[in-house]
Amino acid sequence: MKEKRMRERLLDCIQVFSDYFQKVVMLRYAFCDNPKFLSIAQQHLKEEYGHNVSLQQDRRYRPSVWDPILEATSSWFAWKMMTLDAEEKTVLVHLVLESSAQLFFRQAHQVMDRYQETQYFKIHDEVDEQHEEMGIALLQGLTSEKYQRLKEVQAQGRQMLNVACKQIATLSEERFI
Repeated sequence: MKEKRMRERLLDCIQVFSDYFQKVVMLRYAFCDNPKFLSIAQQHLKEEYGHNVSLQQDRRYRPSVWDPILEATSSWFAWKMMTLDAEEKTVLVHLVLESSAQLFFRQAHQVMDRYQETQYFKIHDEVDEQHEEMGIALLQGLTSEKYQRLKEVQAQGRQMLNVACKQIATLSEERFI
């Protein structure tokens, strides 16, 4: 990441995912009709709100990239907030997105901090462990069939996230815009 243009390109790609993640937490809250899950959805939205805007500011409002694979995989998570039930949303948000974010941002912060170009990674390095654990207690006492379904949702989410991350890496390494 020594090359500034590569770091900029990485941030431009992450902006796409960050913008969609904002939609994920907003849609989850907006479509939450289960009172048991509402306070977690609201707290998560409150803590995440505006993180994508801070990244835009750090990037000096450069246009983000447009890529069909990154767009499709990022938007998939937002779409799922309109089609899954509360338990499935909890798994997708906390056991896929936030658990992966915890690992990614911890490593990314160590690399990117030396360039002092954004605080985006630091913010997430500090809070994502707590976000991973949000709502997990609400997943206790479910049926074995429901747990099987949650495992399927988690596997699908991880596959989509892996494709998105691979595409971000590929796009970040491209030498053209």
